[in-house]
Amino acid sequence: MKKITETLTKDQWKEIGYIALKSLIFVALFAILHYLYYWNNNPFFQAISGKDESVFQHLKMGFFGYLFLIGIDYLVVRKKIENKNSFVFSRLLSSLLVPWIIFLVWYLAPAIIGLPLSFGWELTWVLLVVLITGVVVSIVDKNTEKLEFNLSVKIIIIGIIIISIFIFILFSFVDPWIDVFNLHEH
Repeated sequence: MKKITETLTKDQWKEIGYIALKSLIFVALFAILHYLYYWNNNPFFQAISGKDESVFQHLKMGFFGYLFLIGIDYLVVRKKIENKNSFVFSRLLSSLLVPWIIFLVWYLAPAIIGLPLSFGWELTWVLLVVLITGVVVSIVDKNTEKLEFNLSVKIIIIGIIIISIFIFILFSFVDPWIDVFNLHEH
């Protein structure tokens, strides 16, 4: 039986490296957005970064972090992009998945363990959740950028992006009554 390192092509190794690097950059952007408002509490930073430790704020950090990553990704690979339209819409589609992947993976720990994590384990878990999210959406990106998005799908993606931006910014300043937005003590 061949080792996995012998069966992967040079292009496959490049793809793995690209996904790993992109995922690590996503973790870095998430971390920056986590502390940006604490470093400088102006309203612009409040709108795009975390203002507290609620789940909602972490979902927002993931969403905006991935939007920033789309820009970085585009600048890095723009000369190699075969279809810029599909590239952009594949990434925007992934940005819509980011908060929900974070939400689902994050809640695996309480679902499986059932007890609150200590601070160290919680920090480790959140970094792992963000890294897993980065890997998953990067894989989705590479597969969906091969698609041709028709007008109705583009309108839906843009509409949901606009709604997401609206909700994430609005609820950065006014907390609604829905419990996912509230900070709960362990």
